[in-house]
Amino acid sequence: MNSKQLIDQDLIWIAEVKENNSSAALKHLFVKYRPLVEKYGRLYNIPLFEPEDWYQEAWLVCYQTCLIFDGHQGSKFGSFFKLRLQHRAANLLREQLAVKRQTNLNATSWEQLRESDPEFNCCLRQNVSANDSNVILFDYQYYLHSLSALELCALKIWLGIKPAKSEEYSAQALLRATQRARSKLRQLTNS
Repeated sequence: MNSKQLIDQDLIWIAEVKENNSSAALKHLFVKYRPLVEKYGRLYNIPLFEPEDWYQEAWLVCYQTCLIFDGHQGSKFGSFFKLRLQHRAANLLREQLAVKRQTNLNATSWEQLRESDPEFNCCLRQNVSANDSNVILFDYQYYLHSLSALELCALKIWLGIKPAKSEEYSAQALLRATQRARSKLRQLTNS
């Protein structure tokens, strides 16, 4: 097929997608431009995206491009699809990097945890390697704020810290509060 025939074939498939919502015509277009999809999938290498996720995004971009493409203005579908695919990949990458930045902004360092509650200082390890599988990350501040005063006191006793107000509570109350504090901790680390 010459280039005029290829362009005409694209226009026929695009018309089928627009007028009849033809998935077969969309599939033909997608298969034709799949090397382009794979190229931008490798080029942008979007974190947390499996190849299937990228193909699904590209399929959606192909469909949306068909719906808005106007071949009468002299443009080629391939060029327009390429541009829209690049923009979609860049947007996905930008979104994921924004989520990463937000996570980094909300992170709390071990040093901040030690400074915020000196009584817990002895419980936090000084040197934790990034590959330590025993470390469970969770929102420490949220956990502490979720505990009642009795539960916080019981947790400190359970960790081997002698809080000043421990004499105010009965042993039975402290035992039940320890169980509640441990349960809340398990819920938080499992979510």
